[in-house]
Order: sequence, then C-alpha cells, then structure tokens
Amino acid sequence: MEIVLIRHGRPEAAINQKVDALGYLAWIKEYNRSLVVDGPSDVPVSLRRYAKVFAVSSDLPRAIHSAELVLGRGPDAQLASLCEVDIPAYRLPFTLNTYTWLYLNRGLWLLGCKGQFESLSSAKGRAEAAAEQLIDLARVHDQVVVFGHGLMNRFIRIALRNRGWRVESKSNQYWGETHLHSNW
Repeated sequence: MEIVLIRHGRPEAAINQKVDALGYLAWIKEYNRSLVVDGPSDVPVSLRRYAKVFAVSSDLPRAIHSAELVLGRGPDAQLASLCEVDIPAYRLPFTLNTYTWLYLNRGLWLLGCKGQFESLSSAKGRAEAAAEQLIDLARVHDQVVVFGHGLMNRFIRIALRNRGWRVESKSNQYWGETHLHSNW
C-alpha cells in the first residue's frame, strides 16, 4: 500500500507584505480562501501520473484547486481532518512582513501560547485521526494521493511512521511529494 502526501501549490495570496496585527489577520483570511497559482510552469508535469489514483484533499480551496490542476478533476473525497493547522495570530504591537508574522506566531504557538485557534495537541490528534482515515482508504484502494498542507502533512507523516509505515521520500515544498509505504 502507498500513501502519497502532496503539499498544495503556491497560493495566490502568499504575498509577503508589511502589515500590523489586524493586517495579518486579514492576510490569514485571504490565504485560507486563496486558490493556487496555476500558470503553465507552476504545476509539475510529473504529478500528472496520479490522474487515475484515488485522490483526497482537505476542504480548503488551495488543496482542492491543487487536486483539480494535477488530476484534471476534483478529488474523490474531501476530508476536513486534512486541513492545515490553524494559523495562529497573537495581537502584538508590531508592523512586520506577513511571513515574519507567520514564523513568529507559529513559534509562540509551538511554545504553548494559547489563543483563539487550534492547540498543538488538538492538531496532532487531528493528524492521528487523518492517518487512520488514510490507512482505511489505502486498504481499499492500495494507493491514495493526498492534497494537503505543509504542517499537517508533517504531522500525518509522523503518525503514519509511528504506525509502521516507511517514509520512502519526503518534500515539504509547494507541490512536494512524500511517499509512505506499508506491507500490510
């Protein structure tokens, strides 16, 4: 059995502009509604080999759009458990680039700072549930391709590895593929 985790393509809203805390909140909303850049050279041609494989995606637009661009159709299923971990937003008195906000806030989140968003333990628990769903799908379809997100794909990869799946290759870049295999 094989599960292939693919990170979505570069979102149209992935713009690194200077913003204050309220501007960062607005950027998060735009990012979560964003489709991906779909110029002729943006989608790797090598991914087209998954066109006939059973495909799932998160229910966020950038993951669904990525599946459509690669497969030429929508995913066979959408799983909310595959959605990216909430992007944390702490109201700090700074004006920073959006990516600096993202790394700063994600760092605070990883250190355990609480807020109005998903906790680290909740995100890891959701990844565990997603891993179980993907294993069930792999048992039925043998090969499953997943259009997901950077951090959640990492958590799912760890959950699958903890269940005995072998990581054959991994990439966390936009359009990156992580291949996991099991002999069950």
